[in-house]
Amino acid sequence: MLRRELLLGLATLAGGCGPRRLSPPPAAPRVVSAAELIPPDLDVIVRMDLARMKTALGGLTAQALSREVLSREVLSRAAPKDSEDADPFVVDSLLAADVVYLGYRPSPLLLPLDRVLALQGHFPPLTKAPPGFSGLVDLGADVRYWDRRPETEPQRSATFRIYAVGERVRAFVSEAELDAVERSLSGLAGPPPLAAPEEGALSLAARPRLLGKLAGSTLRQLLEDSKTLELVVDLEADTASLRVALVTGSPEQASALASAGQRALERALGERAGHAELRAVAERVLLSIKLSRQELAPLVACLGAPSASAGECSW
Repeated sequence: MLRRELLLGLATLAGGCGPRRLSPPPAAPRVVSAAELIPPDLDVIVRMDLARMKTALGGLTAQALSREVLSREVLSRAAPKDSEDADPFVVDSLLAADVVYLGYRPSPLLLPLDRVLALQGHFPPLTKAPPGFSGLVDLGADVRYWDRRPETEPQRSATFRIYAVGERVRAFVSEAELDAVERSLSGLAGPPPLAAPEEGALSLAARPRLLGKLAGSTLRQLLEDSKTLELVVDLEADTASLRVALVTGSPEQASALASAGQRALERALGERAGHAELRAVAERVLLSIKLSRQELAPLVACLGAPSASAGECSW
């Protein structure tokens, strides 16, 4: 009996010393749309349908828009202070994009700090690391990334990592958003992120408390207490229309905000305020405007370019 127990014990020990079964590798990320790379912790999400803009504005005009508006107003903030132009690789990627998503966390002045710029389109294959970036890391399922070389010291909002999903998605991620993007890729991102509406030539989703910093004292508190803000701009032959939907905490708050907003619209648009319709529906405040592109441009600038001065956007 003792001999039998001894043999069983030796067999058990021998089994424990054998090769261990390795756990399966993590599943490769599955990315269908560039929007999936925008993590949930960012406060402003902007979507630009460049393909639609090229159709509405013409190819040359859209190309100029891409270079001037996107590179100077958005990307130059991510470039080193001694650089006047945006990274040519980023600009070339923008010009090849059909849809652009920009998610960011704004500074106290509402300028982008931490950000993710995700592009969807038809890009040439990346056969080598982009200038200033390290060698390839392959995550599987045609998802790859490159990190900025350690000898460079980018600004906080500069691109630290470039993701590529085949030839259809590219993303430029600042350092603070690396963990959030990795969680999104692994399916562990938590609550869904803000999502700009998938319609119009330009759309935006933001946390209204941020817009409150641009508003006058009458609107500020009402905006800061609201939940979500969505904006859609459509381009037509000679006109542009803007639609805004703001979700508040109660019908009473929506009614008060609509009343205050009407007065702000009259100050901002003057005699053109008659082109706008502003109303409260339950907890939502709905605004629609149809103007010429020249008339609409200053209003969109106030909503989408927080660097505008208080005098230009004194609502």
